[in-house]
Amino acid sequence: MEIDLVLALAMSFIKAFPGFSQAVLSNYLHPESQISAELDPEEFSQSTACWAAAHHLVQAGVEDIRICEVTRIEAPVSGYLVDATGSWVTGGDTMSVFRTGVFDGYEQVFEPGEQFVFLAAGVTKTGEIVVFPAVTPGGSGFVEEYEFLGDTEDFLELSRRFPD
Repeated sequence: MEIDLVLALAMSFIKAFPGFSQAVLSNYLHPESQISAELDPEEFSQSTACWAAAHHLVQAGVEDIRICEVTRIEAPVSGYLVDATGSWVTGGDTMSVFRTGVFDGYEQVFEPGEQFVFLAAGVTKTGEIVVFPAVTPGGSGFVEEYEFLGDTEDFLELSRRFPD
């Protein structure tokens, strides 16, 4: 397991300076989201998950990040799915909705805040919906990450439900 040093420092920062960390997180929360920026330095909460997800989205190159929704999951892993809007160009397509899964640390094998899934979706110039990671041509059609897609329509309409 490779440890993300920047993430480890960020998690330590949250514990040491929860007030300042809340101010930073507030910049990433969509104004219409029901997510609190209040961070508890003693536990890995949904707000801490948002902080970690914002870190991973920034590392991936996503711009204009607005975190909209958070869902707690306990199977097949223990953590949070954090949904956000933003902008990320890959393979000539612009992605505008994102789902980042982060471990909560209850499973001793994984570090709190470590990313376990990254999904993105957008619309091509011809109006087709595209999802990342894509099914590879000639592949089996199974993409492991899609297990965390959940309600596909709900995910794809995130930017419509949370407009800028």
